Amino acid sequence: MLRAAVELELATRPLSRSARVDLVAAAIDGELASPRSQVGEQLVELCERDGEDPIYWLRKLVFRSAWLDHRIKHGLVEVAFDDAAGAFRIEPGRYPLPGAGHPSFAALTVPEDRA
Repeated sequence: MLRAAVELELATRPLSRSARVDLVAAAIDGELASPRSQVGEQLVELCERDGEDPIYWLRKLVFRSAWLDHRIKHGLVEVAFDDAAGAFRIEPGRYPLPGAGHPSFAALTVPEDRA
């Protein structure tokens, strides 16, 4: 969950417990009815604006990661280390992998107080 929030630049590490609770609730429910943290309040505010929906993207990254982990575990995709790139490469095999591109919300968020 935290990795997805960091990738979207919604939050930085470490997050308060209440911020983590808000992120999990948003990913599970697809909305955040009662934010408990500044991060949660920002999520709600960003969802009310026109443009990209951060909760949609948070859910997409979280569930894409779980889907990919499942496929790797069951040998449905190949993983290889690319020496030239210095990173792991995923070979989708028979079925294409969902796209990995996503927006950044860095310009729209403020740092969380870690209280």
